[in-house]
Amino acid sequence: MSIATHHLKLIIILAFLIHGEMVYAETGKAPDPGAVIQGKILYEKYCLICHQKDGVGEEQLPWGVRLPEFTPAMPLNETSHAWHHADEGLAITILEGPRSTKRMPAFKNILSREEVRKTIAYIKSLWSPRIIACQGPKHMRCM
Repeated sequence: MSIATHHLKLIIILAFLIHGEMVYAETGKAPDPGAVIQGKILYEKYCLICHQKDGVGEEQLPWGVRLPEFTPAMPLNETSHAWHHADEGLAITILEGPRSTKRMPAFKNILSREEVRKTIAYIKSLWSPRIIACQGPKHMRCM
């Protein structure tokens, strides 16, 4: 095997591994039922306390008041804009924590990428097929 062939194989393997790390689920596709079941368990353990049952979120502060130290947890069902984000964006928010508030922690040292993918599958199970089809960048063209 030539050194060029060896390097090419190495580059292909590295590209696959790097790309594989970025794929959390499939934006715009219905979630896998098995992942939904496992994701619900994770959601109930880590997300339910703030995002509430069925992803309804917390009550917003009156009169549009915004306090950086207390930003109510947004709905994750289809009544808010969570579905405007691709699965990768949702995963990054879960892993790194949102930029808009310090209230939600980064889960990168708590949840694996696979657990995040399953949590997103559960969140997507709260959306209608029409909303799932419009998820991510397509949301502007669907509405």
